[in-house]
Amino acid sequence: MFVENLKNDFYNVLLGSRVLLLVHYDVDAICTCKILQGLFKCDNISYTLVPVGGISELKQAYDENNDEIKYVCLVNCGGTIDLVDILQPEEDVVFFVLDCHKPSHICNVYSEGQVRMVYKDEEEKIPDFEDIFRDDEDEDEEEPSEGGREALEAMVERRRARRAWEERRDTLMFNYTQFSYFGKPSALVALDVCWLVSRLGLGAGWAAAVAGAAHEAWAARGAAASLLDAGNILRANTHTDHAAEIVLEQDVCLPLYRSWSLEAALRHSPAVGPHLQLHSLAGAARLRQLLADMGFPLQQARQSYRSMDVELRRGLLEALERAAGERRLRGVTRASHALRRPPAPPRPALDLVYAVGALLHHETIPRSEGFQLALSALEIEGDNESLRIGIAAAQRSLECVARLVNATLAARALHLAGPFTYFIVHEGTPDAWAVSSPLWLGWRRAGAAAANASVPPPQCRALVASAPLPGPGPRCLLLGLPPRAQQPANLFGAAFSQAAAKSGVSVSMDYIDSSVISLPTAQRAQFLDALTALMG
Repeated sequence: MFVENLKNDFYNVLLGSRVLLLVHYDVDAICTCKILQGLFKCDNISYTLVPVGGISELKQAYDENNDEIKYVCLVNCGGTIDLVDILQPEEDVVFFVLDCHKPSHICNVYSEGQVRMVYKDEEEKIPDFEDIFRDDEDEDEEEPSEGGREALEAMVERRRARRAWEERRDTLMFNYTQFSYFGKPSALVALDVCWLVSRLGLGAGWAAAVAGAAHEAWAARGAAASLLDAGNILRANTHTDHAAEIVLEQDVCLPLYRSWSLEAALRHSPAVGPHLQLHSLAGAARLRQLLADMGFPLQQARQSYRSMDVELRRGLLEALERAAGERRLRGVTRASHALRRPPAPPRPALDLVYAVGALLHHETIPRSEGFQLALSALEIEGDNESLRIGIAAAQRSLECVARLVNATLAARALHLAGPFTYFIVHEGTPDAWAVSSPLWLGWRRAGAAAANASVPPPQCRALVASAPLPGPGPRCLLLGLPPRAQQPANLFGAAFSQAAAKSGVSVSMDYIDSSVISLPTAQRAQFLDALTALMG
């Protein structure tokens, strides 16, 4: 069931109770957790926080922490699976689900109260209850022994009606579940809760701004939808005693450019890099020409942004917009949020997206420790060591991903397989660790680079990417990205499930996102063949 009143039917219910907080490893979930922690601290709500990475971890976390727990809050996990069937909870346990992954599981939607969906996305076209569930006492009906022809005809008519209803139900469920997509960021729902309970602060607004930037950066939401989602963020400025404030302004959309050099930021931009074909021999010359068109000397562009000439920094936005217009570059500037804390330099929300993502999926830091560092990186006060670690890790990850993508395109290793293209990062490849998680493998740089490759027509091709997974046994990760023209609807979740059933490959669908799977490396070619036949 859906919660009708966020304050009375969700937050007030948790007051005075101990809550089990299960949080997924993604940027939006981290931001939501940060907001909920602030709320719980204000109202002395005790809670147990457990990060989870997949469905099996979700079940394990619940089994290990459900003693004397009556309320469970799930953040970006649990909404797309039948929670009651998988977790087998006691009847008095209530689950509150804040999950941006869509579509929601139909059993959660029509739960009588044990599962409560905190937010209903307007994009969800949920079938009516009577079209999906039917209390039919004649399901196992036997042929009548008495009553003659009329009773037999009535039975036949009932069976015909039931078959017609089942066919209609199957069609409705197929249409409802064939595409996966992302709804409104969970952190923005949590921000609405803060507003309703009069607990809105700058920290909550900043976390929500980072979550919105994450959905846009990873192409989970379109630019228009992201802007509408973030409409309430700025009102957090009116509920703070800090000198800091959140601003919405036109800014350069380059990764970590304030912490990097301008040349490095352009080289690793998902909009600029593929357009200039940096994987080719002439790519470096094209980048230098772009800088010349902008009026930036190479010596200035290669030093730290903060060490650049002040006049060049002030004119960066205008210069990039002018050069982008001449070269038909898109997506290099956009309206985005930033945190201003005088006298410190502005902190773009996009920088936090990369930093938090790098901390969650770090080469050497354990995931549980990275989770805590990611929460600390969202702090708005004081000297933030966690943020510095995250930015350094993000720069390294961006460099590794760029090298992998450029090497793939230079070697013409982007293959056409019917309705989609695919590339494979093989085991033993240098920097393969950087794409061993769905977050970085699915980064839009890989998608943009593939979409601008030589496979015609680029805007109509979906992409499948594969990379090796660490751990025992040679296994690989497989991720499906929809065509750019169809963002954000993704059909690979349903396609992967059907291909696994037809191919007989032992696929693991333990990931929260249905468009991400893992399978034995030796069976990857067999699975891709089945997927090609299915989608062809």
